[in-house]
Amino acid sequence: MMKNFNIMLIFDLIIAVVGIYLLYSCYLMKKKGEIPSSFIAEDMMKRCEDKAGYISYMLPRALLFGAGSLISGLLCFLADLGLLPLGKKGGSIFGIVMLVFFLIIWLVFSASMKNARIKYFASDISM
Repeated sequence: MMKNFNIMLIFDLIIAVVGIYLLYSCYLMKKKGEIPSSFIAEDMMKRCEDKAGYISYMLPRALLFGAGSLISGLLCFLADLGLLPLGKKGGSIFGIVMLVFFLIIWLVFSASMKNARIKYFASDISM
């Protein structure tokens, strides 16, 4: 049985994988001029008034969130495995700091997504 399994390892890996996916999405936006459907639903893309502007606005924010997610996920994974020399108290503080860091970059990214929808997409309310 897995009596010493730490469920946080799974969350750490999920956060790191989200970071990798976001960085790949940034590559698509930059190199191919494509907006991934994970950012905006396919049907909503039809209402985009300035695709290049949206990409220009979201790219640095997605890069920040992607890189931050990858780094925090990997560092927390290593810390949870005990591969970082943090000690018990240091590990707890490190975990809290990384959680706060991740929440801040997630909130900034979420707010950016909302602002981009308002700025670059036609409203679905007809007047």
